Amino acid sequence: MVLKHDESQNNTGQMAMVNCNDKLINQSSTSTPSPSYSYSSMSPFIYVTDDRIEDKPLEKPVKSRVKECYDIEMTGENHTGFPLFFQSNIATIFIPKKVKTHLERFVPNQYLKNIDRDKNIAIEKCLAFVSNLSSTYYADDRFKSLSSTNLDEQSKRGRDNTFVYNHIIKALTYSTNTIEAIIMVKKNKFGNETYQEGVVCKEYGFTDAYFKGDLVEYIIKDKGILQKRNKFFYSQLKKAHDNPIANNLISLYSTIELPSHAEIRLQGKRLTKVNYRTKKGKILTFLNKHPKSYYKDASARSFVEQNIKLFDYLTKRGFMIPIIGTDKSGGRVVDSFTLMPSWIRSLVKIDGKSIVEVDYSALHPNIAMSLYGGLRKYLTHIQVAENSNIDLSNVKIAHLSYFNERVQGMKRSPIYSYYSESEMVMNEAIIKEKQMSLKEYRITSMRMFAKEVEIMTECIKQLNYKGIYVGYVYDSLFCEESDAKLVAEIMNTVVLKFNVFTTAKIG
Repeated sequence: MVLKHDESQNNTGQMAMVNCNDKLINQSSTSTPSPSYSYSSMSPFIYVTDDRIEDKPLEKPVKSRVKECYDIEMTGENHTGFPLFFQSNIATIFIPKKVKTHLERFVPNQYLKNIDRDKNIAIEKCLAFVSNLSSTYYADDRFKSLSSTNLDEQSKRGRDNTFVYNHIIKALTYSTNTIEAIIMVKKNKFGNETYQEGVVCKEYGFTDAYFKGDLVEYIIKDKGILQKRNKFFYSQLKKAHDNPIANNLISLYSTIELPSHAEIRLQGKRLTKVNYRTKKGKILTFLNKHPKSYYKDASARSFVEQNIKLFDYLTKRGFMIPIIGTDKSGGRVVDSFTLMPSWIRSLVKIDGKSIVEVDYSALHPNIAMSLYGGLRKYLTHIQVAENSNIDLSNVKIAHLSYFNERVQGMKRSPIYSYYSESEMVMNEAIIKEKQMSLKEYRITSMRMFAKEVEIMTECIKQLNYKGIYVGYVYDSLFCEESDAKLVAEIMNTVVLKFNVFTTAKIG
C-alpha cells in the first residue's frame, strides 16, 4: 500500500485492548481493517515506523475523537532513542519505495551474509533500520540521530556480541559509480561525521534517490525480529507507566480531541497572512504543490503541508508512548505533542474545550542563574534584548542554544556580550565547566534539562493530586482554559522551591 496524505478519521480499523491505569479497554471499529500479520495467537500491539493512511481521502474532513486506545511507533529522535506508538500489530513498518528491491539486486551478497546467513532475514533487518528514518519524510530536517545501543538491540543475533548494525549500515551505504546508496551519514562543513562518542549520536538520512516519492507498507515475517520489537515495546510501556510525567500523559490522552485537516489548513492560512514564524524563527509557508526547491530560502521556511503530514504521522494511528530521555536530555519526556508543530497543537481540545499553554518565562536562563551563581533574578528575554540592543525574536532563538554550545559557539552568539558583561561570574563558571570536559561540553545543558524535569515533575504530581491531567511540552504545560489559573499558581509555587526565579504566564 502506498502511503499518501489524506483527511480520513483517526481510526485504524483495528480491535485493540490496552491495560491502562488498571482498566481493560476494548475498542473496535466498523471501518475496513488494515491487513496484518500475526506471529502469535494474540498480538495486541503493532510496532511501526509510520502511520497508515488510506488510499482514498474522505470528501469532508472529520474531527477525530481519540478513545482510550493507543498506538506505538519507532522513529529515532535525537535525545529519546526510538519513539513508539501503541498499536495492534507489531509487524508493520513503512519504508521508501524500491528499498527492498535495491537490497535484493544491488547490495553484494557478502554484505548481507555478514548481517545474517539467511538473506531474507538480513534484508528484513536492513528494512527495520531504514524504517527508523521514515519520519524524516515529514520533518524539516532530513537527518535523524540513532542510538547505537538501540540499533544493537534491534539487530543482534541472540547472545552474539557482534555489532550487526555496523554491517547493516555498510549494506545501506553501499554505492558505486552507477548505484546510489540508500542512506548517508550526516557530515559537517569540514566533511567529517557529526558523531562524538558519548556525546552525539551519528545522524542518518536518506540519499536523494530515496528521499522522495511514497512510503510503502511492509510486513516483517521473521519471528526473531518480531520478538525483539515486542520486547522493546513492553519495556517502553513500563517505563512510561513508572514515570510521573509520562503516566500523566497516558491519563490525558483519552480526553484529547484532534483538529480536522480543514481546521488546520484554515489556521495555516490565517498565520501565513501575518507572516507567522515558528519558535525556531522559520516562516510558515504553503508549498501550493511546488517542490521545496521552488523557494531559494527553503531552509528558513516551515511548510504547512509538511506540518500536516507530521501531524498525521504523530497521531493517525494514535499517540506515541511517552518516551523518557536519557541523562543527556535530563530525562525529558517526548510524545506526539512535544513533536507536533506548536501552531497545530494549539488547535487541540481537551474534553471538547479549547486549550491554553502555561509556560515559564525564560526558564533556562533563570535555571542557569540558579546553578552557576548569576546575580539577577527573574531574568526575561526582553531584558536581555533591551540591554543588548538585539531584536527580541533573535534573543529568544539565541537562548534556545546558547547554554548547549561549545565555548566557541557561545562566543559567536549574539547574546554572549550580555552574559560576559552583565553575568560575568555565571558565564565564566559555565565556560570553565565546558573547558574542563571538552568531550562533555553539553554537560551544562544536561544539568539544566535535569533541573527543568525536576520542576515539571513536581508540578505535574501536584496537579494530578488535584485530579488535573495536563499536556507537557518540556518547560510548559497545556490544559483547559478553566484550569489555567490553578496550573499557573502551582507552577509559580513549585519553581521557587527549586530556587529558580521566574514566573509562569498563561497563553
